Amino acid sequence: MIVRCMLILLSLFSASCIAASNEWNAYIRLIERADIETLRALPDTINRIGVTLDDDQSETLAIALSVALIKDPVSVINATAPLEQSSDALKNRFGTSLICSLPGMLRFTPPQIDDYFANAEPALERAGPAAAACLENLRETVAELRHSAG
Repeated sequence: MIVRCMLILLSLFSASCIAASNEWNAYIRLIERADIETLRALPDTINRIGVTLDDDQSETLAIALSVALIKDPVSVINATAPLEQSSDALKNRFGTSLICSLPGMLRFTPPQIDDYFANAEPALERAGPAAAACLENLRETVAELRHSAG
């Protein structure tokens, strides 16, 4: 009930208000926790605010989605799949292919990348066929990073 009330309140704020206020931080925390209602609403939220997000906010949201991917891979994949199909580059930057290719790689150190992969790989394996393409994408990304660093 509290989550639904919070979602209703979030939807009442204008797009710019969400992206520019403390509501943004609360939204990111809900995403990181893999809150199911927040994830279900992600495509609609991105349709409303996606074009207003600056580069830092976009990266923060993508990283939050990658954190959520470890907690609930199927819900994150389901939430990001519609964004993958968007012809709007500002919206499809939150699509599944980005979320499954380590969006935090520019902020993470090599040990942080290894730690993320160590947690994400088994979570995606447990998710089964629904996460198979995501798992393959993540493995390829990590292999490329390791190869270029080696």
